Amino acid sequence: MHRIIFLLFAAILFMTGCTTTGGDTYVRLSTDAGEILLEMKPDLAPKHVANFTHLCRSGFYDGTTFHRVIPGFMIQGGDPNTKDDDRGNDGQGGPDWEDVLSPKEFALMTEVLVMLSSKGYVGFADRAQIKAEFNSDRHQRGVLSMARSQDPDSGGSQFFICVADVSHLDGKYTAFGRVVLGLDTVDEIVMVERDRRDNPLQSQHINRAEVITGIESLTDAEQTAISETTTPVVTE
Repeated sequence: MHRIIFLLFAAILFMTGCTTTGGDTYVRLSTDAGEILLEMKPDLAPKHVANFTHLCRSGFYDGTTFHRVIPGFMIQGGDPNTKDDDRGNDGQGGPDWEDVLSPKEFALMTEVLVMLSSKGYVGFADRAQIKAEFNSDRHQRGVLSMARSQDPDSGGSQFFICVADVSHLDGKYTAFGRVVLGLDTVDEIVMVERDRRDNPLQSQHINRAEVITGIESLTDAEQTAISETTTPVVTE
């Protein structure tokens, strides 16, 4: 039994502790409004970058929407609940363990859960949540950060992109990337008409989230945008 528990946590720690390799890592979000290119910052938040890029590669974000947009603040997306027609559950979803673990890791976890249940124990949380990695990166316009509830360690898949400098979030939310091209797209999304819950009346979809390793794999326009600035690109 001890060996099973040890292997389970070793597998989970390996999965959440891994970082992207092979050069700089980017994520291209193809949305209804256009493309947004994000540069990952594994030096600041390695587990958040690993979690985000894993979910991107698995297709988790494809078909989700930006369900909360607030001018002067941010756009928020990444909730799998937004794939259904019920707007009432938007903002409440996150990744299941099957979304973040390999089949072998999930089978191992299931075995442990069965053992714990047979002994009357509750087991683990229903959803995969990632421990906060607060860092020195400021929440400026174009910064990518992890959304969460009041619990600092409650992030999972939902993220937000700042459309303005929001320094009151510094050190309280985990920043793990930045927009290097496509802030005009972000601006278009944040200005759409929305309901009382700040949910766009016309859904703003993420059609595809693509992980790209190495600047040489980017388009010429994307490479130029990165080479011309060391701060988030501001598009008037």
